[in-house]
Amino acid sequence: MTFNLILEYLNWNMLFSLLIAAMISRIAIPPVVRVARAKKLVSVQNGRSSHLGTVPYLGGIPIFAALAISASLFVKDDLSQEFQYIFPAILIIFFIGLKDDIVNIRPLTKLYGQILASLLVIILADVRISTLHGILGIGELNLIVSYLFTLLVFVALINAFNLSDGIDGLASGLGIQISLIFGFWLAFLQHDDYAVLAFALVGGLIPFYLYNVFGKKYKLFMGDTGSLLIGLIFSILAVKVLGCELPTDSMLYASALPMLVVSVMIISIADTIRVFVFRISKGKSPFHADKNHFHHYLIALGINHWKASTIIIISNTALFLLAFSLRNIGDIKLGFLVFGLAFAITLTPRIILELRKKDSTRRGAPSQ
Repeated sequence: MTFNLILEYLNWNMLFSLLIAAMISRIAIPPVVRVARAKKLVSVQNGRSSHLGTVPYLGGIPIFAALAISASLFVKDDLSQEFQYIFPAILIIFFIGLKDDIVNIRPLTKLYGQILASLLVIILADVRISTLHGILGIGELNLIVSYLFTLLVFVALINAFNLSDGIDGLASGLGIQISLIFGFWLAFLQHDDYAVLAFALVGGLIPFYLYNVFGKKYKLFMGDTGSLLIGLIFSILAVKVLGCELPTDSMLYASALPMLVVSVMIISIADTIRVFVFRISKGKSPFHADKNHFHHYLIALGINHWKASTIIIISNTALFLLAFSLRNIGDIKLGFLVFGLAFAITLTPRIILELRKKDSTRRGAPSQ
């Protein structure tokens, strides 16, 4: 019933944005792979790699091309003119990611680029969090506090998604799933231009997912060019949804709207928090590279990339559906439930690995 209600708000622009983006991405991927190989822009296996051989890592280029061309064709933006600032922000993030993929820029430089792109959207396009919807008794936010809090959310989400790009099919699979949720949601809210943006991203990601997971001749990685771009788009879509409250008699009304929006990306967010806490507890920088992400544990259990990615995507979808079904129990209760389950899910394979290690040690110990 709810899905049928949402479908009523879809229009041809949304469908065509997906189809055109998919076609552009499909056409662009093979030549990008050939150029990357010719210029030796490939990922070389190292201690943290979970792949074999060398694979081109400029997959963000066809995703960007598909998104930018398709969205510019079908976004109308007749009323607010917000996209005149959103498109330049997307362009900034694209070039920051591209430069990092090619020459490895400093983390601070990458952060400054993220902040600049985010501020364009937050201040000039006025896509910001203006209220906490009563969480901890906090309602409307002061303008400066709103800017700063929204900037923190943007940077956190961009980097959370960037860190999820670790195995084949994960970032693109999650990207497709999350974009579809936001696309349908924004279509129902009648923010057609933002729905077009979401569906254009879906279209750009579908061919990439297929080449990344199943490709041999034209297999490629997303790189920071793609993952930072997707993180920015998700930040924009999430904040836009947060700014739209529905009447209480609406079928999609949620008293726990902020937590419901968070649940759309809950696995990436919870896994990033868990890994950061673990690194800090060990006296390391939260950005210290290691193999303690959820996907690393699944690979260590002997699960292949596609199955591991599918497990994570299904887990993320299940937690969102649970949150959606309980969207009116309040943010605090829903937050404890969804984050608790997400932390438990991301820790389960590590616990299994520890138990295997102890069992192996016990079996290998000499008899007394």
